[in-house]
Amino acid sequence: MQIVLFYIKWRKFTYPLQAVMTINHNPQELPHLPILLIESKKVIPEEFYTGGYFKDGILISLCVKGSIEIQANLQNTTMAAGTLLVLLPQSIINLANTSPDASFISILFRFETISDLILPTDYNFLKTLLHSPIIQLHQKDISISIRYLELLKDSCNRTYSVFNESVVKYLLFSLIGQINIFYQQNETVLGPPSKKDKIIFQFHNLVHQHYSTERTVHYYADQLKLTPRYLTTLIRLRTGKTISTVITELVIIKAKSYLYASDLTIYQIAELLHFADASTFCRYFKKYTDLSPQSYRLSTR
Repeated sequence: MQIVLFYIKWRKFTYPLQAVMTINHNPQELPHLPILLIESKKVIPEEFYTGGYFKDGILISLCVKGSIEIQANLQNTTMAAGTLLVLLPQSIINLANTSPDASFISILFRFETISDLILPTDYNFLKTLLHSPIIQLHQKDISISIRYLELLKDSCNRTYSVFNESVVKYLLFSLIGQINIFYQQNETVLGPPSKKDKIIFQFHNLVHQHYSTERTVHYYADQLKLTPRYLTTLIRLRTGKTISTVITELVIIKAKSYLYASDLTIYQIAELLHFADASTFCRYFKKYTDLSPQSYRLSTR
């Protein structure tokens, strides 16, 4: 019942956050708002592609009514009311059988928007989102999500203030913290964040944006203005993994997603992942999975 009431309240909210702000104010006088907030009948709004968010952004989409069959990376399920999708860049998506009454509230933002965000984390949460980007929320978590969306909407519609950008940004930070709670991380192993944790979070943000094209320690060290030795040591001490391992895990997840969710040829997948050729990709994949790409594809169908 609560979800239906939420749908009625939001049914006329169809503008991106920036568009709403520009209705009553000169766009040139506005600070750059860090997110778009959209209601749509599509779980993946058009702006995800037209705005380039699929390359370097994050999509959070809450189903508020209806349903849709969706395959996201390695997860295949039906999103119904109260289901949350968190989509990272370059994810593999297949959609089918959207109900006529389907409605979604979506938030779009770029990794750079949350570059200052530091949360207690085990550093594997982004990897968890790649594996399981869709989660069915409990009733109390649905209510929490709705309140955040209402606050974001109200912050957008209020009289312009120099504080608007900060208000929206920190509401987004808080929502991301809640999503961490929704996924029920093992909080007993989490410690308070530090300056070093900020570096590691920024590293993971960069890796998730560039792992398919950049796989060297030097690239990420240069981006973070650190020495390769310092970054390598810090990542190993904090995560127990080498930088190479972190990157490899993401490449393999992406390769598995292509093999599972698409009909792309092995050659095409190798090209998308920027391998020199299909043979190099096949050797790489088998080294870390003990299966050839074709064998893995057949095992999942």
